[in-house]
Amino acid sequence: MSSPFTLSAKAWFAIGLVACFLTAVAISTGEFLLAIVAFCTSGIAAFDSMHIHLRSYRTWLSYGPVGLFLVCALTWPFALIWYFIVRVRIARGTMPLRNEVRQPRITT
Repeated sequence: MSSPFTLSAKAWFAIGLVACFLTAVAISTGEFLLAIVAFCTSGIAAFDSMHIHLRSYRTWLSYGPVGLFLVCALTWPFALIWYFIVRVRIARGTMPLRNEVRQPRITT
């Protein structure tokens, strides 16, 4: 069974690097729960961004899932809050599309 969510070696390296950084921050500050929450919520946002096609919209968060994970994990909670604001705008249909993305043509 093939997985629809496959990652390259660079992506795994970036995720491991963020995990090491968050672990170092947790050890130095003693806030282990904060590092776990930042890592997990960033992963959820990255996984969800594939389903809502975040790259199609005009926002400073329009990265792929790995890029969004890195941004959300390293600038948590600011990027995560902005991600959820953008997600609500996409759900309402008020978020503008990027110029180079074309809507799929639906023929009846």
